[in-house]
Amino acid sequence: MIEQPKYEILKQEGPFELRHYQSFSMIEATDRDIQSYRGFGLAFDFIQGDNERGQKIAMTAPVVNQLNENGIQTTSFVMPPKMAFEDMPLPTNQNLRRVLVPERICAVYKFSFSPKMETVRKFETALKTWIKQEKYSITGSLQLARYNPPFIPGFLKRNELWFEVTKD
Repeated sequence: MIEQPKYEILKQEGPFELRHYQSFSMIEATDRDIQSYRGFGLAFDFIQGDNERGQKIAMTAPVVNQLNENGIQTTSFVMPPKMAFEDMPLPTNQNLRRVLVPERICAVYKFSFSPKMETVRKFETALKTWIKQEKYSITGSLQLARYNPPFIPGFLKRNELWFEVTKD
């Protein structure tokens, strides 16, 4: 089984979840399009050994896209949970950066099929409504988490939208 960031489900309601995530590390590339594989390719090269140590790193899930009002801003690979941020090799590509994601609470919307921006925006609205209903405030940017390779049929894909939140 592919490793994932560790979390505890605090609340579950239909496609919505409230999760408490442990801290985890990521390698991040600037990106521009939900269908683009530029950032994915850079992060993939990093885990295949294109880093200061030539170290291969196990593939994990999900691949995380940071979204803004114009679409994708970054693509990130989560590092294996047992790899501490300090133990992560430095990237040799200047278009990559190491990111330490602190322990946090996230509101999550789960869905399948291949994500398209219009669908993501519809689910984002639903997630924001649920967050407000649960009396939380959004403290971070929208993230799209994708758990499957592109060749998996859409109906079998696992995707999530994440917002970091705090209790009102």
